Amino acid sequence: MRKFFIIVIVTIGIVIGLSLLPSSYFSPVRNVFFQALKPFAIFGNFTANKVSLFFTNLTHLASLSKENEKLIKENLELQSKLAVLKEAQNESEILKKELGFISNKGNLNLVPSNIIGRSISGFLRTIIIDRGKTGGLKVGQAVISQGILVGTIKQTYENTAEVNLIYNYNSLVPVMLSDSRGTGLLRGGLEGLTVEDIPLNIPIKIDEQVVTSGLGGEMPAGILVGQITEVISKEGEIFQKVTVSSPIEIYYLEFVFVVKQ
Repeated sequence: MRKFFIIVIVTIGIVIGLSLLPSSYFSPVRNVFFQALKPFAIFGNFTANKVSLFFTNLTHLASLSKENEKLIKENLELQSKLAVLKEAQNESEILKKELGFISNKGNLNLVPSNIIGRSISGFLRTIIIDRGKTGGLKVGQAVISQGILVGTIKQTYENTAEVNLIYNYNSLVPVMLSDSRGTGLLRGGLEGLTVEDIPLNIPIKIDEQVVTSGLGGEMPAGILVGQITEVISKEGEIFQKVTVSSPIEIYYLEFVFVVKQ
């Protein structure tokens, strides 16, 4: 190790000496010496450049990381604002449809209500709304969306109420066929909406509208339920039975009106 150190010192001295001497004397020797040292000089420059480039890239990566974090944060904020705007747009579309109905049915006393809960059972099919006794709600009142019947008030509480949907298996609503004026009972169930107990002498037409009859309760007459799609009563039965299609997709409802007499 000591010998190597001495050789390095001597080499450095020779280099300095050759640099200081006039070029006319030792030019050939000096050129040979510098050519011998040239690979080491190139290696040193190459290594220095690599180290410099490494630290430059490291600084650049740190800057990119901070910029990326900033962009991610801004993107999340924009997504949040977009979700709020989209929800406001959806609510606006719902209200437009409902307000269009209200303008045509100004004689009805309507209580606007938000749906705040749904039944977990496919058979019970009920919803909870954010209006109750304090809003004047009573059992048996009609619940509508876009002017079409979706259910009736089943139970009232102080500030909420449970709505029995017309698709519920135990829902029974007195209805009338709008053209023939035949009456019957609208029932829900696994097979969908049906109207039972229609007298045999009533001529039934496909696509005929079904409306509430207003018999026996808090529900006014004339609220649209849907249209007849098929006669399913069998020969020999003492009453006729039909299936009814409602244009309202009940499971997508967010907002309804309660009809007060």
